[in-house]
Amino acid sequence: MTALTIPTRHDSATAAWSRRVRRIGGFIQAGFAGFWLLRGSAALGGTPGTALAIACVAVAAVVVAYGITATAHQAPRPDGSDARRIERAITIATVIQFAASFAAPAAVIAAGHDDWVLPSIAITIGPLLLWLDNRLDIPRYRPVGWTLVAGPVALVAVLSGSALAATTGLAAGTLLLATAAVGFHELAPSRN
Repeated sequence: MTALTIPTRHDSATAAWSRRVRRIGGFIQAGFAGFWLLRGSAALGGTPGTALAIACVAVAAVVVAYGITATAHQAPRPDGSDARRIERAITIATVIQFAASFAAPAAVIAAGHDDWVLPSIAITIGPLLLWLDNRLDIPRYRPVGWTLVAGPVALVAVLSGSALAATTGLAAGTLLLATAAVGFHELAPSRN
């Protein structure tokens, strides 16, 4: 923004929702990352899977604790008519992704590909992150979104069974957890 540019109310609402999504969305990402990491660890089985699951839960807990302390009071819920329009759009996009995360596994199971369930869910997250980047200017979401769209397709092409579940779960979980941690770090008061 140059000295001659005056931010509009819409720009302010977009920036406020960008911060809010990095905070609240970060906690949601961390929660789902924990699920993905546990699912990937469980697919490994045995002692290695159990040890990895314990480590993953510990790392996810550290990221959530960091998020709580680093982002406290940093992204209040935006208000105003522009903010409400953005919130409505975010809510609709999130509900669509949530519905797709049930529809995609049902479709792959119906097609006889039970081991594609985790990749099909991961794929549904990618478009939401791409849309959020486009709508709220969170450039980090672009490569993550594309990775979550293309990565599971590539994995399905070369893996199957527990190897596919483990790789998808661990990769998607790590990616989501890292994305959440970076968002929390961006919101930390020392960064503002």
